[in-house]
Amino acid sequence: MGKRTIYGCFLGLVMLALLLPQQGRAETESGHDKGMWAWFPNDDIATREAREELIDFSKEKGVNVLYLNIGERGGDPYLEQHPEQYEAFIKAAHEHDIDVIALDGASEWARAENHYIPINRFRLVRNYNQQVPEQAQFDGIQFDIEPYLLPEWDTADERPKLIHQYLKGLNTLKLEVEGYAKTHDFFFMMAMPFWFDGSKYTTTYDGQTKPLSEHVTDTVIGGIAIMAYRDFAEGRDSILYHSETEMNYINEVQYARDIGTKAIIGVETQYLEPYEKVSFFEEGESYMDQELEIVDDFYSDNSGYGGQAIHKYQSYRSMKP
Repeated sequence: MGKRTIYGCFLGLVMLALLLPQQGRAETESGHDKGMWAWFPNDDIATREAREELIDFSKEKGVNVLYLNIGERGGDPYLEQHPEQYEAFIKAAHEHDIDVIALDGASEWARAENHYIPINRFRLVRNYNQQVPEQAQFDGIQFDIEPYLLPEWDTADERPKLIHQYLKGLNTLKLEVEGYAKTHDFFFMMAMPFWFDGSKYTTTYDGQTKPLSEHVTDTVIGGIAIMAYRDFAEGRDSILYHSETEMNYINEVQYARDIGTKAIIGVETQYLEPYEKVSFFEEGESYMDQELEIVDDFYSDNSGYGGQAIHKYQSYRSMKP
C-alpha cells in the first residue's frame, strides 16, 4: 500500500470520527457534572422503552449523573421489588458514560426512632452492588432528608432537639457508609436547602458550634447537593448569592482535610405557585440554560464546585423551550 493510499485511509477515518455521534461524557460548559433527579422509577425504568427514553433525554440535555430513586413505590422499596430493572438501566447508563446515584429520603427519617430506615436503604444498595456485575452497580447514594417539613421544626423548644437527632442520624449513616466507600469508590451525598447557613440555625453538635449547613457538609463523602432554588443567577437572593457560604466552607474543608468534597448547585423546574422565584417553570429552558451558564462560568475554576443538577426529570422534560 502506497503512502498516498495510507494517508487517504487515515484521513477517511478522521472524517468518519468527526461525523459520527460523539459518545463522550456529557457535562457543563466548564467540564463539571450535570445531574438530574429522577424520583419515579416505576415510570422511569420499568420498561425497556422507559429506560431508553431516560437515557436519550439525559444525553440530549448533557446530563452525566442521575440521582435515581430506590424507595417506596406502593409498598417495599422499589429496588427491593425490581432489582432487575435497576441492573438493566444502570448497565445501559454506564455504557453512555452516565453515572447513577441511588436516591431516597423522607423528612421523618430525621427523628431518632427512624434512623434505621436510611441505614437499611444503604445496606439495600450495598447488597445489590455486591450481587450484580460492576457495570450495573450504583456509583453512590444520596439522601434527601428534610427535617423542616416536620411539625417540631416550627417550635422553638423542639427544633434544637430535632436538629440534634437529624445530625446524629447523618453521622451514623456516614459511619455505616465509610468502610464500603473507601474500597468501592462510592459517594455518600446529602441534599440540603441553601438557607441551612442562616444564623438562626447555628447549632452546637459534638462540641462544635457552627451553621447547620457546615455540620451537614461534614457528614458527606464526595458531595453535597445545595438546593439553591432561585430562578436567576446573579444579584441579591440569587443562585450565586445563596451558594456562596456553602462553597466557601467546602473550600476550607478541602484545604484543611485534603478531601474531595464538592458542591452541586441544584435548581428547580416544577410548577410551584405562588413561589415563582423558586423555579424556572415560568421562564422556560432557554432562560434556565442561560442562567446556569452564568453560574457555571462563575465557579468554573473553584475547586469546591462539582457541577449542577436539575430537579426533576418529569418537569424538566415537559418545561417550555
